[in-house]
Amino acid sequence: GTSDAGGCLCCAPLLTDDDESTKVPGVFLVGPSVSHGTLSFCFVYKFRQRFAVVADTICRGLGYDTTAAVRKCREADMYLDDFSTC
Repeated sequence: GTSDAGGCLCCAPLLTDDDESTKVPGVFLVGPSVSHGTLSFCFVYKFRQRFAVVADTICRGLGYDTTAAVRKCREADMYLDDFSTC
């Protein structure tokens, strides 16, 4: 994890860009422990925006077309995959 970081990033697990464990494939993390680089999603409004990213990854892995659902989530500002806005 990110043991040298402080605050919300302290000991954060390493995740893929889709919040999947780098140690156990198929296991995802959502919530205030999620971080990407130096970005931490400690606040509920930030980590709630990541739920759709995880759901999208799982559904695509099962063979579902998620295009319409992802578009709706983006329109509602509930699909956070562009970290430049953080």
